[in-house]
Amino acid sequence: MILLLMLCVGLIGANSLVLSPIAAEVAAGLNVAQPADVMGAAAVYGIGVALSALFLAPRADRVGAHAALKTALIAILTGLGASALAPNLVVLCAAQGLAGVGVGMALPAIYSLAAVIAEKGREARTMGLVLTGWTLSMVGGVTLAAWIAELMGWRMVFALLTGGLLVIYGVVRGARFPDHQRSARATSPLSALRVAGILPALFSVLALGTGFYGIYNYLGTHLTGNLGRDVSEAGWMTLFYGAGFGAATLLDPWLDRVGPRRGLLAVFTTLSLYYAAMTLWDRDFGGLMLLMFGWGALQHLGLNLTVSRLSMLDPSQRGAVMGLNSAVMYLSVFGATILYRPAFESGGLAWCMWLSALLALCGAAEALIARLRATRQHPAAPV
Repeated sequence: MILLLMLCVGLIGANSLVLSPIAAEVAAGLNVAQPADVMGAAAVYGIGVALSALFLAPRADRVGAHAALKTALIAILTGLGASALAPNLVVLCAAQGLAGVGVGMALPAIYSLAAVIAEKGREARTMGLVLTGWTLSMVGGVTLAAWIAELMGWRMVFALLTGGLLVIYGVVRGARFPDHQRSARATSPLSALRVAGILPALFSVLALGTGFYGIYNYLGTHLTGNLGRDVSEAGWMTLFYGAGFGAATLLDPWLDRVGPRRGLLAVFTTLSLYYAAMTLWDRDFGGLMLLMFGWGALQHLGLNLTVSRLSMLDPSQRGAVMGLNSAVMYLSVFGATILYRPAFESGGLAWCMWLSALLALCGAAEALIARLRATRQHPAAPV
């Protein structure tokens, strides 16, 4: 079951990453003047994910996460298939929007199922293995997409994703997941926002996501514009980051022992120091590439802890809660691009790193306050 959910995350995540490296090929194939225009499809995809995560993901609380995932995979399959056959940019945008709607339902359902199948005391370990799917999408999505597009055309990239996800859908449809608590009433973003502890937990998601995307979104521009490197060399950065992200699964058992709040305090504090240290090598390609490994490991731990923390809040509203998680994470992509642009234009990537260090300190402060409050209320519980 864990492997199945991991592969789901890998194939779903790959779609959100492959468009950037093959944008030039897609533009040429659709007779679009600028490759940057193709990225409009990525924007539509992001909007679809955010809206779906807010308003459709809560459906899983009534019908069950397994049923919601099957419905979501059908929407993603339709969107990917339409992307492979798109005759123009408008159709591609619409197809990616439909895929985004499916992803907005699928990811919360997958995270909910990961919480359901996890053994007591091994929740973080299980969630960490499922999240390793992002490593598959990151390394495979960025590295293989450009290679496949060059040899067989960009449409083959989406065709292969469709084929792979079709196989996964067949397995998911026949799978049997354990029974889990369902809500007797309709849930929504508003009902989820009333869950005790939800706002501080979402703040940690926002701090982690914004701090990451604020650097990652401008990393490619920094490499080509400031360091004079080729676009293809950005793939090495992603490879090292993905390797660190995957290797951090070895540390997941530690997360089960320390609890989410104490773990987030340690991870955010370390991240703030790590971001500050990264500023010393922002002009050194080799040093920056090696730092990607540690960054990937820390992001894995932070993502695991934030998702696990949210999944524990209210099992009867897990779909709505995890939908808020996905919506906030995708909001951080947009927010980071806007917030960090003045910093990047004024002081380069180093200023972005300092800004991320500040956000990590805010995340650490929130985790410390939440830990102290939880310790007073439940002295014996892992926090």
